[in-house]
Amino acid sequence: MKISIIGAGNVGYHLSQRLKEVGHQISQIFSRQTNKAVRVSRIIGAVPIDNISSLQPDAQLYIIAVKDDAIATVAEKMRKKLPGNTWVVHTSGSTPSDVLAPHFNNYGVFYPLQTFSINRMADFLNIPILVDSNKELMKNRLFQLAETVSSKVYLINDEQRAKIHVTAVMVNNFSNHLYSIAEDILRKEELPMEILIPLIQETSKKISMFPAKEMQTGPAIRGDEKTIQRHLKFLEQYNGYQEVYQMMTESLQKMYGDKS
Repeated sequence: MKISIIGAGNVGYHLSQRLKEVGHQISQIFSRQTNKAVRVSRIIGAVPIDNISSLQPDAQLYIIAVKDDAIATVAEKMRKKLPGNTWVVHTSGSTPSDVLAPHFNNYGVFYPLQTFSINRMADFLNIPILVDSNKELMKNRLFQLAETVSSKVYLINDEQRAKIHVTAVMVNNFSNHLYSIAEDILRKEELPMEILIPLIQETSKKISMFPAKEMQTGPAIRGDEKTIQRHLKFLEQYNGYQEVYQMMTESLQKMYGDKS
């Protein structure tokens, strides 16, 4: 399939390479930052553009991979260059697909459910791809396209995807923020973060085999109030971290009760 990618950030960077790797042709890659478009185009052999007005109507599919708040604006600009029956999708986890409806007749979603970073390779074979479209033919073709990219493809509607995205934020964004807090504390206390890595890895392994709720441990669900108070006292010196600890502790106690 001949595809153009609108966006050369984390998602566009990795997705364009994977699509090229499995045999699809990337026609153009857009970024407002010329250097980003050029960087990706050199890898995948696409034409780099830094203005939507340079978009060519020669691709079979246009994938919008920009931040959520910019999708509608980008789609509006694309419509000035592309026919109304063009196939257009976005890669957002939370934005409804019909944000594209005012501009295109054939629209949908192609959402890789993963966290992406430029400096880390993505294992697309095991990344869930969530697809949907307002047209059955396009929906089927998107599913087939996703199957060339990943072994885990799901037909998920807007409402379902929004719910999944909420939980994805919790398990990824929120958990990584907690890692960052721990890293910050240990660095300031001149202690190595590597001490926690085996614990983080074991926690991830357990939830792949058992329900997370059954694997919960720690002072909050044991009712170790003295330990909790010592922790809160220590965290007084770290602005904001005490509040995070308190909030998480209260949430745990509400879910599990006092098991002491």
